[in-house]
Amino acid sequence: MAEIEGKRILVTRTREQASVLCEQLRSLGAFPIELPTITIVPPDDWSELDTALLGLYERYDWVIFTSANGVKICMERLRSRGYDPTRIKARVATIGPATAAALQTYGVTANLVPSTFIAEGVAAALREDAQRKGHSLAGQRILLARAAEAREVLITELREAGAIVDVVAAYFTVPVTGNAAESQAVFQMLQTRQLDLLTFTSSSTVRNFVHWLNTCTAQGLQQPDLSQVAIACIGPITAQTARELGLHVTIEAQEFTIPGLVEAILHYYEDAKNDRADNPIK
Repeated sequence: MAEIEGKRILVTRTREQASVLCEQLRSLGAFPIELPTITIVPPDDWSELDTALLGLYERYDWVIFTSANGVKICMERLRSRGYDPTRIKARVATIGPATAAALQTYGVTANLVPSTFIAEGVAAALREDAQRKGHSLAGQRILLARAAEAREVLITELREAGAIVDVVAAYFTVPVTGNAAESQAVFQMLQTRQLDLLTFTSSSTVRNFVHWLNTCTAQGLQQPDLSQVAIACIGPITAQTARELGLHVTIEAQEFTIPGLVEAILHYYEDAKNDRADNPIK
C-alpha cells in the first residue's frame, strides 16, 4: 500500500484546472479536497490584447506564454475573431511542457521550452537560442502575454539583453468569492486537523489561501494551527511566496509541473515511512 493512500489533500487550483491534480492523487488512493482560491478572468477591454495578438502575424519575432491560461485565452480570442493561430509568424516560447501541451491543442508547436520551468529559465533559454544562431537578443521584438499580476524578472532580463519587450495582460487572477458551505467545511477540517497536506501551484493560490484564512478569522473563527499540516509547492517561486506569508513549506517539487508535484508528494510520504522504519518508537 502506498503511503499516500488515504491522505486528505487540499487542492487550491482553479476549479477548471483542479481535475488534473485531483485525478492523479485519486489514482494513488489519496482523497483530494477542492478549495479553489483563484479564478481566471479575461480582460474587460480586449483592445490592447487584440492589437498585440495581430502583431504575431507580422511584427513580433517571439511570443512568450507563461501559463496554459494565457495560451487558452489568446488562442480562443484569435479564433473568435477569425484568425488562424497556426499561421502566426512569431516563434513561440513557453515556460514549460504543460503550457506547450496546451498550445499544441490549437495546432501550434512551441519552438522553445526551457529546461527550468520558471521565468529565469525562459530568459536563459532565449539567450542561448540566440547565441547558437550567432547573434543576440538585441533588437528582437518579443511579446509577453501573461497574467496581469506577475513577476517582472522576465521582462527585466530580456530588456537587459537588448530585446524590445511588449507586455500585455491576457487575463487576471482574482480571488474566488467561493461556495460558503465548501469554505466552511474546509475551514473546519483545518481546525480539527483532518487535512494531511495542502498543495499550492502558484503564488496566487498561496496569497489567496492566506487571504481566505484571514477573512475567516476576521469573522470570529479560531485560527487553525497549520504547524502539523504538510505543505507542498510546485516550485521555488511558489515556495518563496508561501514562506514570506508565514507558511512552513514541507515539500518543493524538483520538476515544476503537476506530475512533478505529485512525485514530490509521493517521495515525501515514502521518506516518512522509511524514517519510521529506521527509528521505531520503543
